[in-house]
Amino acid sequence: MADFITKEQLKSTLGKDDYGLKGSMAVLLAMSSKLAKKRSEFESSVFISHSHKNSDLVEYLVGILNKLKIQVYVDWMDDELSYPPTGKTAVKIKNMIDANKKFILLATNEGIESKWCNWELGLGDAHKYIEHIALLPVADNSGNWIGNEYLQIYPYVDKKYKSLEWDDEYTVIYPDGKKKDLIDWLKN
Repeated sequence: MADFITKEQLKSTLGKDDYGLKGSMAVLLAMSSKLAKKRSEFESSVFISHSHKNSDLVEYLVGILNKLKIQVYVDWMDDELSYPPTGKTAVKIKNMIDANKKFILLATNEGIESKWCNWELGLGDAHKYIEHIALLPVADNSGNWIGNEYLQIYPYVDKKYKSLEWDDEYTVIYPDGKKKDLIDWLKN
């Protein structure tokens, strides 16, 4: 059985980075670095599918991935999208799933229950399966996670050890049991 990272553990990992940034500050840094860098200066790109109920967690994930030189697309960071969602929103999301090399579902319990996340996962499945799609299972702080059936059909990110460093301590595990270091998966 996988030992999933919890919401609090995800939030605590960014506190260990060189800048000492947390949450919203990490997103501001990500947005400014996106403006300052050309797409070619990043080593890869990823579409993050998530429940908007978990926007706080996405902020930390964006900071972690940018530190690894991964360009991140998050819908609410896109100036072209408006709320509430419209058909234009859906078209833009479809295009961005296709445009980004990787697709990660921030698979919290809220994300698994979200109709938008399930729709995006279906699109990611069609465009990225199996080498460029992964789940990042994030349990609630009690360790509860409801998406075990997803692990049977999609690659997922898991801790190699109990460490919370976002380096080669994380592995992408495929349904057939094959494993790849997270950083190698993100950049290849």
